[in-house]
Amino acid sequence: MSYKVTVIIPSYNSVEFLDSTIDSIKAQTIGFENIELIIIDDYSTDSTQELINKYCDEYENIKTFESGKKTGTPGRARNIGIANSESDYIMFIDHDDNYLPDTVEKLYNAITANSSDVAIGKFQTFGENYFVTEDWITEDVILNSIDENLLFFSINGIWRMIFPKEFLLQHDITFPEGVFAEDLTFMIDTFVNAKKIVFINDVVYNFRLRTGDNSSTSLSKGMHYLNGLIDGYLYTVDVLEKNNACKYYDTIFNQHLSVWLSDVALSETISLEDKKVLVEKSIPLFKKLKNIEPFPENNAIKSIINQIVQGNLDEAFMQMGDYQLFTNRIHNLEVELNQKTAQVARLQTTKGWFKYKINNIKERLF
Repeated sequence: MSYKVTVIIPSYNSVEFLDSTIDSIKAQTIGFENIELIIIDDYSTDSTQELINKYCDEYENIKTFESGKKTGTPGRARNIGIANSESDYIMFIDHDDNYLPDTVEKLYNAITANSSDVAIGKFQTFGENYFVTEDWITEDVILNSIDENLLFFSINGIWRMIFPKEFLLQHDITFPEGVFAEDLTFMIDTFVNAKKIVFINDVVYNFRLRTGDNSSTSLSKGMHYLNGLIDGYLYTVDVLEKNNACKYYDTIFNQHLSVWLSDVALSETISLEDKKVLVEKSIPLFKKLKNIEPFPENNAIKSIINQIVQGNLDEAFMQMGDYQLFTNRIHNLEVELNQKTAQVARLQTTKGWFKYKINNIKERLF
């Protein structure tokens, strides 16, 4: 059977969310019969694979394949999905997120009507917080090269994009496996090779925002994740070198390295010794930076970066400690302020209630 779009889901312990994710794909206005859905599980410890098998038995266009080995990251699963896809266009969705009803149709129409190498839409969060991305884009945009607007390098999330399979194969664009920031590598490889990029000014993706013990991988700030990001960044450097695109290094990494360094400094789950290990591993990446403008906007992080680049690691570690203490103090003050504000609101409500009662009593007496 011929499909218009292949949607790929990497999964792991997804029983709680996978039904909802698949339901959002089945409800697509383009018609579920036009979608090939490939789900690759990373050897879940729950009944995720059994659930996937049930869907595969029920629907001819839902398929699964063995990943061959557990990696703990989604890159390998996505690569297997691309290799086994039967349609001309590729999309991705994470196992706990949802498409809007017209997501596939909008992205498919955008990429086919413009013969582009990638089409992108906005995403919104749901769950514990809500926001919509890219408020700086207020209309549809077509770029004939990434050079026309380098701000597009700040766009993340390959799951709100669509790609021609032929384009990916032609440029050997794949996900690095066994590392984090694998989607950054894939996205950068796409952007520097794309002859046309289309951005539609519509929300096309619902990203589930979770924190705490049940958080999504991207919100975890432990040693494993932060170390894996550095490994992923090194793959992105390889992509830039492969495409003779090192001129974009500062544009890409002054933002990503700044956020990474802030996460390392603020982490309460990583020991000081492990933080030193991470920083020492990151030194080659920081030393490649020639310009740290406009990121980071935070002067404290900017100062730490300068110390790392200059090789003053003791000073860098001391400033990281001060940054953590200062940031924690600000956070505690914000919490205290919110508590005081709530108390004032309650007192004002109580005061209003007493005033109403007193006036009511006066009216009854006189």
